[in-house]
Amino acid sequence: MELIDWGEIVPAIPNEPGQARLREILQACMAHPDFDVVELRRIDGSPDYFAVIVDAGDGAVVPGNLVGIRRRERLALTYRSGAEMPPEVRALRRDFPDTLHQNGVESGQPRSLCLYEPSWTTVERSWTPQAHLRQLLRWLEKTADGTLHEGDQALEQLFFSTGEQVVVPAELGRPGGGKTGPLRVTCTVMAGNRGTMIVERLDGTSPTHPGLDLLQITLAPISHLPIQGPPHTLAELEARLQAMGTSLFPSMLEVMRTHGKGGITLAPSEPPRRVLLLASIPRVHEGQVQRIDVRGFILEIDLARLGMALGVLQLQGNKAYSFQILSPDTTPLLPTEHRWREYKLYPVDVRFSPDRALAQAISGVSATEAEFRGVLAGTGALGSVMAELWSREGWGQWDLVDPDTLEPHNPIRHVGVFRDVGQAKAELVRARIDALLDTPGPQGAAIVARANAVQCAEVEAALLRAQLLVDATTTIDVPRDLSEREGPRIASAFLTPSGLAAVLLLEDDARAIRVSSLEAQYYRALLQQPWGRHHLDSVQPLRVGGGCRDRSFVLSDELIHLHAAQLARRIRRGVAEPGAQIAVWSLDDATGEVTCESMLPAPTRSVQCGAWQVRWDAALEAQLEAARRAAFPTETGGVLVGVIDHKLRTIHLVDGWLAPADSQADESGFTRGKLNVLEAVQECRRLTRDMVGYVGEWHSHPPGLANTPSMMDVELLATLTLQLSADGVPAVMAIAGENGLGVTLGQVLTFAPDLAP
Repeated sequence: MELIDWGEIVPAIPNEPGQARLREILQACMAHPDFDVVELRRIDGSPDYFAVIVDAGDGAVVPGNLVGIRRRERLALTYRSGAEMPPEVRALRRDFPDTLHQNGVESGQPRSLCLYEPSWTTVERSWTPQAHLRQLLRWLEKTADGTLHEGDQALEQLFFSTGEQVVVPAELGRPGGGKTGPLRVTCTVMAGNRGTMIVERLDGTSPTHPGLDLLQITLAPISHLPIQGPPHTLAELEARLQAMGTSLFPSMLEVMRTHGKGGITLAPSEPPRRVLLLASIPRVHEGQVQRIDVRGFILEIDLARLGMALGVLQLQGNKAYSFQILSPDTTPLLPTEHRWREYKLYPVDVRFSPDRALAQAISGVSATEAEFRGVLAGTGALGSVMAELWSREGWGQWDLVDPDTLEPHNPIRHVGVFRDVGQAKAELVRARIDALLDTPGPQGAAIVARANAVQCAEVEAALLRAQLLVDATTTIDVPRDLSEREGPRIASAFLTPSGLAAVLLLEDDARAIRVSSLEAQYYRALLQQPWGRHHLDSVQPLRVGGGCRDRSFVLSDELIHLHAAQLARRIRRGVAEPGAQIAVWSLDDATGEVTCESMLPAPTRSVQCGAWQVRWDAALEAQLEAARRAAFPTETGGVLVGVIDHKLRTIHLVDGWLAPADSQADESGFTRGKLNVLEAVQECRRLTRDMVGYVGEWHSHPPGLANTPSMMDVELLATLTLQLSADGVPAVMAIAGENGLGVTLGQVLTFAPDLAP
C-alpha cells in the first residue's frame, strides 16, 4: 500500500517532560498484542513533535467492507501537550477513505481520526494510553461496519473550526424557518485575538460595517460528508463543494446580479473592503432536510470587483452594474470569467443567534405552552427579575405595566442600573428583555400606568388580549381590583417583608376561585400553621428619601433572585395545570434550606347583603361545621375574623375561632366568653400586618335547626352592629346550622336630614 511519508525517522523519543505521555503510549503499544511498533518519527510543527508509527488491527474489522477500512492499518500516534485534543491518530495510508468522524487537516496531510466527542478537559480525567488504544480499535471496527455514527446522530459540519466566527439570525439554519429579509454585517466584536462578526436584519437603524459587504447564497442539498480542511481560494472552495455534490453556481451569480441592478460602488484600495460570503447548504438525512448548514468565508476582495471577476457585472464610472445585454431575469449558469478562481478566502465559524425557539429548547420549555400573551403587573425588584427569566426562556409574550420610575436606591435590587434612574420601570425593563434574544421587534408593550387603571386604554387592551396576568406589584389594590372583573387568569406573587419567604396565589384556569379568595385562605393558613408565627415579620425599614413614604425594606438582592427564580418556575409550571394553588416557600437562613407549604384552595361561597358582598370558602364552612358537631348537643361559637375592603364593599371571612374557655353554652343558647379574646385579635392583626381583623361572631344551631337567625340572634346582631358602627364597619353574624353556613350582615344606615326651610 502507498503510504504518506510524514516526518523523519528518529531513533528514540526524547527523554523530556513534555514527551512523557507519548512514551507511555509507546509502552502501551509494545505491550498490546494488536499493535506492532514500526518506527518513531519527528513531525515538523511549531514546535516539532513526535509520532509512534504502528500497524494496528485486532481482527474485528470486516474484510472487504464497503467503507474501505483494512484489517491492519498503518497509523501515527501523537501526543501534543497544549493542543485542543493532545492525543491524535493519523492514518498514513494515502488512499485511506473519507469517513465520518475525521478532524480537518490541510490538503495532502494524513487523515486525522476523531476518536473523542467530549472536550479534552473532560476526556483527560479518565484518559489512559491503554484506553486510548482500545478506543482506536473501536473506531476502526465501528467505522468499517457503519455503526460509529448512530442513525439519529446529528449531521457533521463541513469544515473544521478556524476560531473566527460570525453570528447570523437563527432562521437561516432552520428548515422552513421562513425568510429573514435583507441582512447586513453590523459590527465586529474583538475579544483578544478572536473576532466575532454580527449579522443582523436590515432596518432603518442598522449600522453598516465599514469593511465588509455581505453576499448570501443558497446551494443544492448534500448529505453526510467528513469534515474538510479549509479552502484557501474561491476555486478550492468550488472544487470541494463539487466533490460534495453541490456548487456555488448559479446561486452566486444570481445573487450578484441582483445586487448589481442598482449598482455597487467600487471600493477604494485603502482601506480594503472585503466580502463575507454566507452559503446556506441544506443537509439531507434519509431523504429529509434535517437542517440548513450555513458556511461563512471571508473573501479578500470587494463586492464590485468580485462581480466583475465572475463576469456578471460591468464597470460604469465608479459603480459595477449587471450586464444590460442580458434580460433582468437572465443569469448565466457558470461564470464567464476566470479571475474569480484566484481570490483568497478563509472560513469563519457560523453561529446562530439565540432566538425564542433556541431559548425554549435550551430551557426545556414547550413551544406550545410558551406561545401566549401575558400581562406582568409590576416591574420592580421581583417583577423585573421574573420578566428577565421568562424572556431568557422564551416563555410568553409580555405586556409590562408599572406606573413608577426607577428611584436612586432601586438599582440595588433591580435589573436596572444607575444610569437608568429616572426612567419608567416598565420601559427600561421592556428595552432590557427585548435585547436579550435575537427576536425582531418588541415582544410586548411597556405601559406606564397602574394595572388596575382599566380606564386607561392601553391597560384595557393589554388585559383583553392576555391569557395570564401575573401580579408582582406587592400591593393589595391591583390583585383585588382585577379579581373583581372578568379577564385573564391571575397569579399573584410576592415576597414577605423580611425576604425570607415567598408566596404564590394562582387562580384556576376557569377562575372559579378568584385571587381575593385565595388571599383570605392564605391568611387562614398563616394564622393556623406554625410557619405563620414569624412569616410577615420585618426589620425596621430604611429611610431612602425625604418624604414620609420614602422607606425601603432591608432585603438583599440575593433573596430577590432566590425567590424570583422559584416563583417564576412555579408560575410557569403551575399555569400548565387547571387547578388553583396557594404555596409558601420559606428560607431557613442558617442552613439555606427552603421548605414549601402548600394549601389546597377551597371553592368560594358568597352572599350579597345590601351594598356589601360577604365571601367565605368551603374549607371554613367545613371547619365551623366540625366545631358544631363536636359540641353536640350544646351550641358553640366564637369570633369571626376577616378582610374588609371598603372600596370594593367586600368582606372575606378568614377564620372562625373556637369558643373561649369562659363561654357559656347549653342546648338552647350560647354566650361567648371574653378570656384572651382581645389579645388574640391583636395577635391576629400583628401576624397579618393589619390585613385581618375582627368582623363579627359565629355560633352554631343544634341538630335539626336551620341557619336562620332567631329573634335573640337578631337582637345580638343589632347590638354588635351598633358597637362596630363606631369604626364605620358592618357586623357579620354567621350561623352554622343543619343546612350549612348562613351569613347575616348588620349595618347602621344614616340619612342626611332635610335642611330645606
